[in-house]
Amino acid sequence: MRDRVAIVTGGGGGIGSAVSVELARRGATVVVLDSGDGLRGEPLGERSAERTVRRIEAEGGRAVAAPISVTDADAVRGLVEETVARFGSLDIVVNTAGILRFPRIADASAEDWAAVLGVHLGGYLNLLAAALPWMTAGGYGRIVGVTSGVGLARTSVDGPAYGSAKRAVAALTWQLGPVLPAGVAVNALSPIAATRMVTEGLVAAGADPRGLDLSAMPQPEHMAPAAARLASEEFGWCRGRVLFSAGSELSLIAPPRLVEAVATGGAGAAAALGALVRPVLAPAQAQQRSTGGSNPRSAPLVAAPPGSAAPAGSAEPAGSVGVVGPAGSAGRACLVVGDDRALTGQLTGALAPWGYSTVAAPVGDTGTGDAAAGFAAAEQGIRRAAAGTGAGLDAVVVIHGADATSAGGEPGGDWHAILTSHAGTAATILGHAAWSRAAARHVAATGRALRVVHVVPALTPGGRSAAQAVTQLARSVNDTPITPAGPGLSGPIGPNGPDGSNGPDGAGGPDGAGGSGGRLLEFAVSAESPYPADRVGLVELVASLVAAPDTAPLAGAELVVRPGWLGLRAHPAPAVTASLAGAEPGPWIDDVLRDALAPFG
Repeated sequence: MRDRVAIVTGGGGGIGSAVSVELARRGATVVVLDSGDGLRGEPLGERSAERTVRRIEAEGGRAVAAPISVTDADAVRGLVEETVARFGSLDIVVNTAGILRFPRIADASAEDWAAVLGVHLGGYLNLLAAALPWMTAGGYGRIVGVTSGVGLARTSVDGPAYGSAKRAVAALTWQLGPVLPAGVAVNALSPIAATRMVTEGLVAAGADPRGLDLSAMPQPEHMAPAAARLASEEFGWCRGRVLFSAGSELSLIAPPRLVEAVATGGAGAAAALGALVRPVLAPAQAQQRSTGGSNPRSAPLVAAPPGSAAPAGSAEPAGSVGVVGPAGSAGRACLVVGDDRALTGQLTGALAPWGYSTVAAPVGDTGTGDAAAGFAAAEQGIRRAAAGTGAGLDAVVVIHGADATSAGGEPGGDWHAILTSHAGTAATILGHAAWSRAAARHVAATGRALRVVHVVPALTPGGRSAAQAVTQLARSVNDTPITPAGPGLSGPIGPNGPDGSNGPDGAGGPDGAGGSGGRLLEFAVSAESPYPADRVGLVELVASLVAAPDTAPLAGAELVVRPGWLGLRAHPAPAVTASLAGAEPGPWIDDVLRDALAPFG
């Protein structure tokens, strides 16, 4: 890296400081960007960037401090311009800057969500927008984003905003990498190390700080060689990938991949979901792989005549999902939240035969204006809907995304268009988070089971990143115990069992309904078709997730609706892991990764 110029954000401490020192040791001139704020983003005015610079200079390296925030787009752009003017180029960006707020879903405020998304997603977008024009013009650049395991295979119960933001960073990386010009590479590192963020996270989860011993965990300096490898000239062949580092191990993280698909056009499509959830989709979700490849798992699907009814007392739909409902579902209520009146009307019609009445409400302003007002409006909307039904509220469907009011279609396949399409991604995530928090508080207050279905229009790269982030949100919510607050309720409601039931107390049935053991089940659907005909499949899927007991195991699944079909994708997960001789990934690691990536093209 001799004579290369690097900017490392969050370089004042932890992994960022270790990476800054490592890059300088390898010959790079390092601009250490750090605002000096605290772990939660509170302004402390610490001179942390200068401390790292002194460490580098003490070892004979070259570095300068930049005490600014990644959330200040103008300051970031100015820093990049100043760096190029002073040193002649900008070759490397490593974005380790981050904050963490620890409230669980029911307690997280709009400000918590906005702050976390602003640093992790907004800050990353600011850096990309500032650095990529220089790198693409010069024909060389290495950008290393930072994501987290709790935004990928794992969930984040204490801090769902963090997990959602980190999934959005990974999704952006997967989409951006392949379209960059030759010579410019963007990848992301998912590190695990004994940092202040990990320590305070464990304390927030209830650990005694006096008894914490993280000496067995990888240390921040163990992450630096992996980051340096991603930022090296030799690693430019790898683009748009996420690598997990545990110091002595390095894993390639595969993006969500399709494992099951169901036709939504042609004969049998209307009955497909109801017939295939139990034998096909639920096992695939549980095992995170297709269970096909042997004997057929279901009989051939045959379309039922529109408006056909299930036999008396039947618990299974006899025909079209959304046309036929199970016995005992009459008298239930669903709140449909969205600004697409046509889609809301279709869903109302689809839920009626299941015995559901619907109430409509707007999404509310959570992104471009007053986020706190949007969060408050979501709580008020759920309270009003529950009070207006008389019997209470059983489900909420939230249809929200930057693509929802657009004409649809794919933006140009270049990096400018991808970054532009992410302008509304944080607002979409905020909107869905507001209704998730309101739903969690409603369950805690009433003890009544509630299903929430998030529908994210995902016709653009930004929409697809938002859809993945909202899926991660739903997964985190499903793993979060809800503490009852209503009269006559005591003790926490455990997280969902594998069938969507009420955890240890067993008070509810397999659909999560019933009594003081009420469960909050959340589902997420990425709507990736611009064609009106595919709204039928989308509506049928959503109605089934709202009403059918058998769909409970699909809570938190990566569900997608595409032209002519709907499907289930596996969560991001390690595709291959390499055990290292120390923390330094040598050139042999490239051969391992090339071999692992071969099936992905």
